[in-house]
Amino acid sequence: MKDNPVLRVVTKITIPIILLFAMYVQFHGDYGPGGGFQAGVIFAAAFILYGLVFGTSAVRRVVHLGFYGY
Repeated sequence: MKDNPVLRVVTKITIPIILLFAMYVQFHGDYGPGGGFQAGVIFAAAFILYGLVFGTSAVRRVVHLGFYGY
């Protein structure tokens, strides 16, 4: 999937929207259904999408998890 420019551009456009929706679900959980778990799943799905399109090495550059030694 790394060689498809349309998929790369669409992914770069949709990931901020997905993250914004995760924040909405998180903060809307005080007043209705939703909350931390649902927002976390949506937030993680954005990084999974990024990893599927750009590869795991790109995700490791974006997300630095010090306790895993990346």
